[in-house]
Amino acid sequence: MTRHQQRRTSRRKHPKNNQTAGRLPRNAAPIEVEILHIGGRGDGIAKTRYTHHHQEDDYDVFVPASLPGEQLVVQPTHLTRQGIKARIIELKKPSHERQAPRCDVFPACGGCNFQHWNDASVSQWKTNLVMHFLARASVSPDSIRTPHTSPPKSRRRASFHLKCLADGAVMGFSERMSTHIVRPSNCDILHPKLMQLCQSLEFFASTHMTPGFTADIHVNLLGDSPEPSLCVYVASASKSGVFPPNHMPVITNWAASEKLGRLTVDDAGGPVTLYAPEMPYTTFGDIAVSPPAGAFLQATLDGETALQTAVRDSLGGARRVADLFAGCGTLSLPLLPNLSDLLAVEADRPALQALKAGADMAGYGGRVTTHGRNLFEAPMLAKDLAGCEAVILDPPRSGALNQCLALGESEVSKIAMVSCNPASFSRDAAILTKAGFRLSWLQMIDQFSFSNHLELVGSFTRPA
Repeated sequence: MTRHQQRRTSRRKHPKNNQTAGRLPRNAAPIEVEILHIGGRGDGIAKTRYTHHHQEDDYDVFVPASLPGEQLVVQPTHLTRQGIKARIIELKKPSHERQAPRCDVFPACGGCNFQHWNDASVSQWKTNLVMHFLARASVSPDSIRTPHTSPPKSRRRASFHLKCLADGAVMGFSERMSTHIVRPSNCDILHPKLMQLCQSLEFFASTHMTPGFTADIHVNLLGDSPEPSLCVYVASASKSGVFPPNHMPVITNWAASEKLGRLTVDDAGGPVTLYAPEMPYTTFGDIAVSPPAGAFLQATLDGETALQTAVRDSLGGARRVADLFAGCGTLSLPLLPNLSDLLAVEADRPALQALKAGADMAGYGGRVTTHGRNLFEAPMLAKDLAGCEAVILDPPRSGALNQCLALGESEVSKIAMVSCNPASFSRDAAILTKAGFRLSWLQMIDQFSFSNHLELVGSFTRPA
């Protein structure tokens, strides 16, 4: 085999990324469709007959920024195993529920699904989605609490993408089904301080960074004082580190000029904090916690407070509580002054250390036991939870199937389950109800306006 043939063979073995896989020609013939309903990911769904590679077949068509009943002319862009991805090129019959988007880069920006849909319809769609998954799992709550929605411009965490080009830098969000970056001029979702930081860092990168440099910028806004603290974590895929050594003083000076609470960079071997004039803190109830760089926080402070209130109501005065998937203690630390024992279990050791340090500093350290454990691989068993009256369960999107099976065999009588995924919540709720629990009430907490996401809190009880 020649060297040229070897190169060609090597190129064919490289897998396509998500944006290029199944991409159709730019001159693919437009098709007319009528939107039947909105799918779980927020796209309008239609059906059509479509010919591809001389083979005609029936396909689902997924159209962002469309609404039920609308008649559209759409341009097919991708063909996947799920169906055809398409974009609107003509709106022939709009829905009466359609409204003007509040953002200048909608629907290109991948951050929002529903800028074009009125708020009441979006809320009803989310409620229907939750009830659909619960019904499929044969789970019925005794009651549904009034939904809670966070206000505009209140999102306090975001992940931006930064790319340095020959003529400057661009920083913003990924365009839908693309690697291009778009930046809204006035985002209706993010706290204004995050947008100001985005503009400032984009200007800094244009001035100081070399073309070809790319990074993901994770930003958290800590605290609820008049001057909350911005914590920035710069992560890059480069094995040589994020910044050349001679750039470290420059980026540190920039952090000082922006009065950041903390600047951390991913320097190949792990996170390195370059700037932190003092420890940045947030408060969970009356307990101050300094989350590690890049730590998960709830999307809005308003939503966090609503979740904490719902969890407190669910546990109803329990004194011995286990917090599973505890993170930094967002949901359990506000309860700590009224608890006799708190068992906090989490796989992320730095987050668990931050939780314990906050409890110690507040004088409650003797009430807290921490346990570093991967609950997906090693769930807490009945013997591990002996003596616990109640459990807070806040897993990632995939849910907590194995942990719920174990909870069913325990003597725990109260569970406050928090979830950001109606499908996994319903699956796990079915496991608990089959084990004798009742879903006493359910509350939807929407921290993600204009998106297909929402949080759920379910209160599960059973006789002790």
